[in-house]
Amino acid sequence: MESRLARRRIVASAFHPLQTLRSSNRSTVVSAEPSQKAKLDQVFQSTWYRLVILVFVPYLTVLWFVLGPSNPGYAVSVVGWTFALGPAIADPIERRAPRRWFRVPAGERVLHRVVGVKFFGLLLNLSGWNRRVAQPMRGFSGRRRDLPFLEQSIRANVSAHGTCFAIHLLLAILALFTRHPWSGALWMLWPGGVVHLYPVLLQRSIILRLQPLLRKTDPCTVVKIARPKD
Repeated sequence: MESRLARRRIVASAFHPLQTLRSSNRSTVVSAEPSQKAKLDQVFQSTWYRLVILVFVPYLTVLWFVLGPSNPGYAVSVVGWTFALGPAIADPIERRAPRRWFRVPAGERVLHRVVGVKFFGLLLNLSGWNRRVAQPMRGFSGRRRDLPFLEQSIRANVSAHGTCFAIHLLLAILALFTRHPWSGALWMLWPGGVVHLYPVLLQRSIILRLQPLLRKTDPCTVVKIARPKD
């Protein structure tokens, strides 16, 4: 049982950038020392960061009419903006989204295999993303009692990437009414699929592994997660 749990922890830590809180000791106490995740959360939830994100909305709107959605440069600008938008909306959306949205049925495992989610996770690992970005940010201790924090982090990332992909999908639909409908829709859609849709599927595959472990977690050791106000 312990070896199986260890393998699942390795899979969860290797496949995707997950942000979690670290427990300070064997008791159900969260360390008061601000983690790197907490510091980054303060940046992403700050007023100035959100203002910068909002400033780019009229900029991208103007470029839509100047360059058009079929322009590769515009597609790069959009995906760069949605990538920056994600951290700012992750926690607010996760707090308001129904919990049932994050339950993953066992049958979805087939979809993950068909579309190559495992290989996408391996690509993130080989590229150094997990080592340089994910691991310093998430701080997951690997202990069973910290699994609820890991799950909350995954839900937040799913919320952010899912919302951002919905933006790409909406822009792809609007692009169908422009001068170059099919090329515009394609340029709006496929970068969002790589940057946002695949991460959603990857993290849902991790939730699928976490669900049986969370059901076995002793409720006495689960720390209630304090959710900051917007």
